[in-house]
Amino acid sequence: MKKLFASLFALGLSLSLNANAISIDLIASQSAVNVGDNIEVQVRISGLNDASAPSLGVYDVNFNYDASLFNFSSVVWGDSTLGNQLDLNSFGSLQDSSSGLGWINIFELSLDDALDLDLLQAGEFTLFSVLLNAVAIGSGSFSLTSTVFGDADSNQLSIDTFNGTTVNVSGVSVPEPSSLLLLVGMLAIVVLRAKMSQSQK
Repeated sequence: MKKLFASLFALGLSLSLNANAISIDLIASQSAVNVGDNIEVQVRISGLNDASAPSLGVYDVNFNYDASLFNFSSVVWGDSTLGNQLDLNSFGSLQDSSSGLGWINIFELSLDDALDLDLLQAGEFTLFSVLLNAVAIGSGSFSLTSTVFGDADSNQLSIDTFNGTTVNVSGVSVPEPSSLLLLVGMLAIVVLRAKMSQSQK
C-alpha cells in the first residue's frame, strides 16, 4: 500500500512539474531562404502562469548564429502582438545589447513592480526578435548560451528546455531557360514592331 501511494505521489509530482515546464524556443520566420533575403528569429518563452507567479523579470543571454551565412541587422524588443511583457506599465525597462562575430548579448531588466508582473504578464510571449540577412549558401543554426533568467523578484528562474532552430540558405533564384526564351522572344517582337513602325513613316 505504501509503495502504491509513493508511486501515485511520484506520478502526480511528475505531471505537475511537466504542466509547469518552462521552455525557450527560437522560431525563424522562414525555414528556407535565398541569399539576399531577410529573416527574423523570435526568442519566445512559454510555460509561465497567466496572472500568477512565476513571471519573468530579467534575462541575460547570448544569441548565437553562423556569421559565415548571416549578417546581423538589429534587435527588436518585446512581442509584436502583446507588447513588451517586461514593460507592462510603460515605465520602460533596462535594455542593453552588444555583439561580436556570430553572437549577440542581450540583457533586459523590468522596472515593473513584482506583483504587477505576476498578475499581468502573459504565460507565453516573445522576449525579443533578431533580424538578419542571408549572405551565403548553407545551413545555419541559431541557439542561446550563457543564459540567465530571473523571476519578478530577481530570483533564478529555471528553464526546462531550450529549443534552437535551423535555416537553410539557397542561391538566388533565376528564371528557368524556357522563361528566358519567352522573354527574349517578346522583346524581339517589340523591337521588330518598333522598326516597322518607323519604316512606314
